[in-house]
Amino acid sequence: MRVLGLMSGTSLDAIDAAVVDMETSGSTLHTSLAGWSAHPWPAELRERIRGWSDPDVTVRLADVPTASMEIGAALAVAAERAAEAAGMNIKAIDLIASHGQTVHHVVDDGGLALATLQLGEPAVIAERTGRTVAADFRPGDIAAGGQGAPLVSFIDALLFGEQERTIGVLNLGGMANVTLIPGGAPLAAVAFDTGPGNSLIDGLARQLLGRPMDAEGAVAAAGRPSAQLLDELLARPYFERPPPKSTGRELFGDALVAWIVGRSGQLHLREQDVLATVTELTAHSIADAIARWSPAPPSVVHVSGGGTRNPTLMEALARALADQRAAGGAEPPQLQPVDDAGLPSEAKEAFSFAVLGHETLHGRVNSIAGATGARHPSILGAIWPGSDYPRLLGLVAPARQEGDPIDRIVVDRSNEGGTHDRKGVPQ
Repeated sequence: MRVLGLMSGTSLDAIDAAVVDMETSGSTLHTSLAGWSAHPWPAELRERIRGWSDPDVTVRLADVPTASMEIGAALAVAAERAAEAAGMNIKAIDLIASHGQTVHHVVDDGGLALATLQLGEPAVIAERTGRTVAADFRPGDIAAGGQGAPLVSFIDALLFGEQERTIGVLNLGGMANVTLIPGGAPLAAVAFDTGPGNSLIDGLARQLLGRPMDAEGAVAAAGRPSAQLLDELLARPYFERPPPKSTGRELFGDALVAWIVGRSGQLHLREQDVLATVTELTAHSIADAIARWSPAPPSVVHVSGGGTRNPTLMEALARALADQRAAGGAEPPQLQPVDDAGLPSEAKEAFSFAVLGHETLHGRVNSIAGATGARHPSILGAIWPGSDYPRLLGLVAPARQEGDPIDRIVVDRSNEGGTHDRKGVPQ
């Protein structure tokens, strides 16, 4: 089966897409990446919804479903362009799996996730493309008592877990999330959002530099972190909260960016010092979270996401991990790009949602309860039939009786080249 995964993270930098061929053999899901691409957001739509995650935002009720329809249309265009970039017509796709765009994630003061909202009407995608769509993955986990995040931990555990060693998998998107996988027990993985990934760095670049990002961390590299501001930021309650936990731009978005700008003025910090400080904040919060909550010190941390293109952030992360492990007298984990496992970093999240959608369609469990804090693992997501749905049903004969879940994911590395397109997307 050929599935096209669509993903847009909290940073709103692009709509990522991955075309993945999948086949189940026993309890193993074999995958092959046919192509991946990134597609720019319609600028006006992106700016309109960017601030909706702020905790005190007021939005007209009519604007929410209207935006959802527009986002659905943008996702449909991205799907068609992604298929074209992979050298095929959209009709060659069997299923589209869409994460949608998270605009609000509601967590109470005790850390319990109450609700989540992803926009991007799946019915519009199905209508525009004629393909069946799997979407709305997060609410089912929250209904079962979970955080609704991080859902990619299911893929991380089954793809990267090893028999003998504890392995970490880190995604540096708008938020940073980590999956910590005990040796020989992938379904016992611990996963959670550590806090900000690129969100504060990008937000401050917009506010202070008038740029969408601190390209390659160049401005931060020229600055000196403020110990006082860093300590004040690290004192925020979220960092002390044990997993399972999840967060978003509600805590680490434009409202905090505005506070940092004001506080840095009081401290008479230069722009480069402010960016250096929030870069260190991301690195320190990740390293501290891994040291505190990993079931055992990880030997390797596989890294993906837009933050991997920021060498200043990656250097700060390597230092922070080394400092944490040195305190315990152990060797720091080796940082490795997920590309080393045959999965391009830029394709990972879209690939992951393609896998989740595939499992939704097949009626198989596609979550890890221990990673999200849910009462039990669930079949996450819902189906919106396209014109191809009757044909698709004939392809979904159960691979095993009673829809038993997969316990291993393999990436076929014979097609590592695939096709890759990021036209029009800032690097």
